[in-house]
Amino acid sequence: MVLGKSFELFVLRRRRSVKGTYTVLLSCKRRTVVRIGKLGIFRLEPGHYLYTGSALGVGAVSLEGRIQRHNRRSKKLRWHIDYLTSNKNCKFVGVVYLVSSRSLECRVNGLIQCSLHAITAFPRFGSSDCSCSSHLLKPCASLSDKEILGKLELVYGRFNPSSQDI
Repeated sequence: MVLGKSFELFVLRRRRSVKGTYTVLLSCKRRTVVRIGKLGIFRLEPGHYLYTGSALGVGAVSLEGRIQRHNRRSKKLRWHIDYLTSNKNCKFVGVVYLVSSRSLECRVNGLIQCSLHAITAFPRFGSSDCSCSSHLLKPCASLSDKEILGKLELVYGRFNPSSQDI
């Protein structure tokens, strides 16, 4: 589901208890150097970046809470993604998400990597608690925001809401 419609935003803001997996689409307009916590210093090239995460708590760590945090520039830098979403050269474009009580971020991330022919942007980014090379991907092809969000919807559509997988 693509988040962006005001009704969906309103519903998510009011509930703050939904669990799930999400992928944030960021757009960076210019080359910039960014320090990402203990990971180190990286050069961010212009283009799109996809960050996949899970939100299995309530309140600030619910799906709604995480999405709102990623869409806010001003915040205490805690997670790897915070260093990008707070950077003036990176813009939050949108998010696709799946409601689930299980963490599916590694599976979703792998499918996105294959479906969008994406490469690892920064090693170990957002993946310090799993065996994935990174949860931050950069699509190889030059696609529009709308095209990327459409491809993400197709990836997320592979997960059947009535399945025990979710």
